[in-house]
Amino acid sequence: MRLRPANHNLILCAGALLLLALLSRPVRAAETVTLILRNGDRVTGAVNSEDTNRVVLSTPWIKELTIPKAQISKQERIVAEKAPGPMPGAGATAGTTSPELKRKPARLLAGEINLGADLGFSEKNRQLYAGKAKVIFAWERLKNSFDYDFSYGRTAGILSANRMDGFSKTDFDLGQRFYVYNLGGAGYDEIRKINLRYEIGPGTGYHLVRRTNIVLNTELGADYQAQDLIDHTTTKLFFYRLAENVTWQFNSRLSMDEKFEFFPRVEEFEQYRFRFETNFRYHLMANLSVNLTVIDQYDTQPPDAVTRNDLQLRSSVGVKF
Repeated sequence: MRLRPANHNLILCAGALLLLALLSRPVRAAETVTLILRNGDRVTGAVNSEDTNRVVLSTPWIKELTIPKAQISKQERIVAEKAPGPMPGAGATAGTTSPELKRKPARLLAGEINLGADLGFSEKNRQLYAGKAKVIFAWERLKNSFDYDFSYGRTAGILSANRMDGFSKTDFDLGQRFYVYNLGGAGYDEIRKINLRYEIGPGTGYHLVRRTNIVLNTELGADYQAQDLIDHTTTKLFFYRLAENVTWQFNSRLSMDEKFEFFPRVEEFEQYRFRFETNFRYHLMANLSVNLTVIDQYDTQPPDAVTRNDLQLRSSVGVKF
């Protein structure tokens, strides 16, 4: 059945009006959010898309930035302040201002606890217990991290491990790349004949790589270290500090973090200490993981009858909060 010309024109007019109405509808702007990642970094951008596994943002420096939800600790919306309405008796445009984005202060409190045990019962019984705890508090450009580490063990009834360390580090971002820090720590190690050791030192750092799945920082500073030994002697030395740390998320389940600190003496550069630690994590669930940890410490001038190198391999179960 053919349409009459009048009916045909009526349909064309109705279609044109409908298309015009759709085109004239206001386009809803993409929501702007700040994503706070588990490593303390913050990413701000407009949400392009979001599903159960990822969030895709549009930022000033990259059109589409994909962030797995497993890396996101918190998501905060950035809301626009409402412009004040016109004053009574004023014209339609009087008393109005363009809307401004008001950013909420980005805060993050996150942490992790790891506990492990190495047990053996045969001709020689062996028990080794170890644990780690880490808490991160971040606010705007300020980041504080607290680390605690202990190990205790006996082999054939003889003490083979008894150590405890705690570290506190404060970072303050000066811009997109540079930051300053201050590091402090204290602990003891009975096997290495150290009753008490402590250190403190400031420095500066540079965010060499800052991506959603990998972060690499380099640091340079000074460090004052003191040790009270079991034989009642004390060493108090100044060191330079050269360090780097990496956080790498391979996929939604496997990740690693690594840090290396090198301390050459200010007076004698050939005398030095270093600390190395790396952790591999396999996430069984969002907050539960199994971990493999490697810790290596080296001192060119250890106490008498103590080896220069101290290498540890640990396995543990970790819980994030």
